Amino acid sequence: METEFQNAYGKSAGEVMRDIADFLSVPYLIHPKKKVDLCRMVEGLNMHEQFSFALLCEADAQGWSRDAAEGFYRKAVSGVVREEVIEAMILAFRNRDGAAFRAYDRLYGNRLSALDGSYWATVLAIGIDADQVDRVLHYLRRFTVTLMEFAYMEERNPEATYTWCYYDAFRRMLDELLAAPTPAPIPLKVRALGGSAGKRQGDAYMLSMGLDIENPNVDRMARDVRVDITLKDRNGAVITVIADKLQSVDPATVYHYGITRKIRGAAVAEIAATARADSYLSLKTPIMKHYTPSALRLLREEDGMRFHATLTSAYDRALPAPTLHYQFLSAENRILGGGSIFLMEGLPKDEPIACVSTINVPITGAAKVNCSLDFDALELVKD
Repeated sequence: METEFQNAYGKSAGEVMRDIADFLSVPYLIHPKKKVDLCRMVEGLNMHEQFSFALLCEADAQGWSRDAAEGFYRKAVSGVVREEVIEAMILAFRNRDGAAFRAYDRLYGNRLSALDGSYWATVLAIGIDADQVDRVLHYLRRFTVTLMEFAYMEERNPEATYTWCYYDAFRRMLDELLAAPTPAPIPLKVRALGGSAGKRQGDAYMLSMGLDIENPNVDRMARDVRVDITLKDRNGAVITVIADKLQSVDPATVYHYGITRKIRGAAVAEIAATARADSYLSLKTPIMKHYTPSALRLLREEDGMRFHATLTSAYDRALPAPTLHYQFLSAENRILGGGSIFLMEGLPKDEPIACVSTINVPITGAAKVNCSLDFDALELVKD
C-alpha cells in the first residue's frame, strides 16, 4: 500500500486492486481515549462508503463506462466492503438524480466544507479534538494516494482528477478551522458635529445639524448604521432623540451626515451623537464614492438656506433611491448645519441630475458645503 504520490503512477489493475483492499482492510485508530477507528467510524459515515463513492466518481470523471466502473469496483472491494454497501452504492450511481445519490454526495462528495456533517469534516473535527490533526492528514494522504493509483492506472495520464479536490477542500477546511479569530471591528466614531437653530414659533423651532461619522476599519464596510442624536436642555434633561439610519459606509471613510428637524420643547444646549453598525462586510476598496458632485452652491434666503448640486454617476447601473446628505461649513470647516435629499427617482447611470434642497434655518457664516451619498452597496452586485 503506497503512501507517496510519486509511486501512484502506472500500476497495473491487479496492483491497484490489492492496494485498495489493503487500505480498506486496515483499521486506523485515532483519539487516545476513545480509540475511534476512522475506517469503520459509524454506520453511514465510514471509509468503506467514502472510498466507494470517491472511486466511482473518479471512474466517471475519467470516462469509464458504467459496466466497466461497476466491474472494477466490485472486484477491488470484494471481501472487504460488505455486499449490501456495494449494492446500495451501485444502485445510487445508476440514478444520479435520485435521493440516495444526493445523500451520498452530501456525506462523501469532494465539495466538503467545515462542519457540514460530511465524512472528512467529521474526521477533521475528531482530529482537532484529539490533538491529532497530523494523524488525520496522514490518513487523508493514504486515501488520496490510493485513489490516485486508480486514476493513473496502467499509464493513464488524466489532465484532472476528481480525487485531488478532496485534498484541496480539506486544506481549505483545515485553514479555516485553525485560523486565528478575526479581530472584532473597530466601532464607528463621530468625529465632529455642529448645528444651528432657527427662530422659535410657538413651542417649536427648526434645528439643522451635521455629523462626521468615521468608519476606521480599513478592511470592512459598515452596514445598516444606526445614528442616534440626543438633544439635551441646559439642565441636562433629554429633549428628544433623533434616530436615523445609513445603509453603507465605506472602509476608512468619513461620512458627512446632515439633517434638519422640527424640535418641540426647550432650547438645545447639548448635542451628543453615536453611530453603530449592525454588521460589517469584508471589503478593502471603497465602492461608495464613484459619483461626482459638481456645481455645488449654497444660497441664503430670507428664512433659510438653499442647496444646489449636480450629481453624475460613474456606476454601470442606476442606483435606486439613494440619499444625498450635505453639510454647511464655516470658512474654518466648522459644521454649522445640514440636511438631506431623498432621490426617489434614483440616480441614473448615464446622465447627471440636479439636486435642490431648502431648509428653514438661516445659517450665519456658511461658506462651504460637504456631501456624501448613501445607498445599499449590495445593489452594485445584483444580477
